[in-house]
Amino acid sequence: MIGSMCVIICIILIGCRAAVVSLGNYHPVFTDDYSVYKGKRVYLMNFDNQANDTSIWYYYSLDKKFCYSPNSSIHNYFWYAFQDAFVKAGMGVSKVDNPDLTAPAMWVTLLSITDASYHVKLTVQKRGVTVFIEKYTVQEPLLAKTDRNIPALEQRAYRMTNRLIETIMRDPSFRKVLTEP
Repeated sequence: MIGSMCVIICIILIGCRAAVVSLGNYHPVFTDDYSVYKGKRVYLMNFDNQANDTSIWYYYSLDKKFCYSPNSSIHNYFWYAFQDAFVKAGMGVSKVDNPDLTAPAMWVTLLSITDASYHVKLTVQKRGVTVFIEKYTVQEPLLAKTDRNIPALEQRAYRMTNRLIETIMRDPSFRKVLTEP
């Protein structure tokens, strides 16, 4: 309901066609082996949106002709995407309502989100001490005008989300922080 209202508001305010990115349609897809994470734990502490090119409810194509709106806030979309990916990799994931305070605590700050680029800052703490801070960016080339339709743009958004998560999971420094005591 809220997501649908946001799409309508987006259409009215900026006149864009809405490509709805539904949390229900995102499923993590891996292109690599992440068994090194199996049995590891992580506390997904917080995801916050500090991106100046988004709202709390949607983000845009570079030409502002499309807006992407999950069924929830943008930062929740990414929180659930990371949770689903980590669970798929075999990790135990705890959250704010039932935190595992002995697990590495991770949060992601959204710095810039468009349909062409995701830019985030990831922070990890162990036992209350920040042990890892890194920025990650994934980019996709723009689709040809003839290929810009809502289903294609939605699938592209899911591929970008997968690529962001895999870029982080492949990072040897991140891997070390999450897998070593």
